[in-house]
Amino acid sequence: MDDSVHEQRGSYIVGAYATSPNLFKWDQETERQYFNELKKLPSIRGLELPFWGDSLHPYDDSWLLENIDPSWENVLTCVPGAMKSMQSDSNFGLASKLEESRKNALELYKKALLAVRKLNDSIGRESVLAVHIASSPSNSKNNVNGCVDKFLESLLEIASWDWCGARIVVEHCDAYSERFEPQKGFLPLNAEINSVLEANRVTNINAGITINWARSVIEKRSVTGAVDHIRDVSLAGMLSGIMFSGVTDRNDSEYGQWEDTHMPPARAFDVEYYEKGSLMTVENIEASLMACDVKALDYIGIKLLAMPKDTLIERRVGLNRDAMKILDIVISRIHDTTV
Repeated sequence: MDDSVHEQRGSYIVGAYATSPNLFKWDQETERQYFNELKKLPSIRGLELPFWGDSLHPYDDSWLLENIDPSWENVLTCVPGAMKSMQSDSNFGLASKLEESRKNALELYKKALLAVRKLNDSIGRESVLAVHIASSPSNSKNNVNGCVDKFLESLLEIASWDWCGARIVVEHCDAYSERFEPQKGFLPLNAEINSVLEANRVTNINAGITINWARSVIEKRSVTGAVDHIRDVSLAGMLSGIMFSGVTDRNDSEYGQWEDTHMPPARAFDVEYYEKGSLMTVENIEASLMACDVKALDYIGIKLLAMPKDTLIERRVGLNRDAMKILDIVISRIHDTTV
């Protein structure tokens, strides 16, 4: 096995905030315990950090800078900030037809840039692999708020900023559908692909697209949604990463039905922590990774929600550990069948 494959197998981006005991509140001591346990997991390459719109950390920037592992390489996702802003302005987003709302979105991403610089300055190096942007606002059958031309205009402006080595990556969220009520309802994938292609053509930004497994499944109401999206972006030559976040088609009391609630994977191999009814089975994970060149990805990651809210730290850490174990085995299988 070559070094690049070995490094990929042992290195995952973890959206640890979703399994944190402090997703809904803040307590420094339990968060410190959680982080200390995460640092013991050798498979973590770094964190997917949520940017909510004002600061690097939703509660305490200083705490994060003191407790994050300085060796980690991280991803900053701005989707939480976009969703939070849409609560007060439904037109908020980089693709907004309303110029004021679009400019407000650009201001959010300028703050994200400051957050990247703050993290880098603290660690003493460029520590952010990618910054995830979103093609908000939401669209519905009777209300189309987003425009592809405006998204491209925003993307070109963002491309002019110095992102300190981080790659600008569109985090695809489920798009508007005439058949289903969307969770996010942002621009369709083909519009995002065309926007990134054009932006890369006229600039040197080298933007990419990341597929969130659950959101593509939710969009199509089928596990083939993730496979198709991964293949389409890969063929376009711009697949930056895959974030494995699960979903269920059942009426689950904790995770809902077809909801973007980051359900953990289904039972596989001898893992201890899993969720019954999750569509993110080992077979579906493998089919998704087979739809692209794993070695060409910038990163692979997981983002899992630990429910119920009073889940112990042991299980919160274990969900991440076991999901990475599943990915290790699947990627090893893929490598063995392609050499």
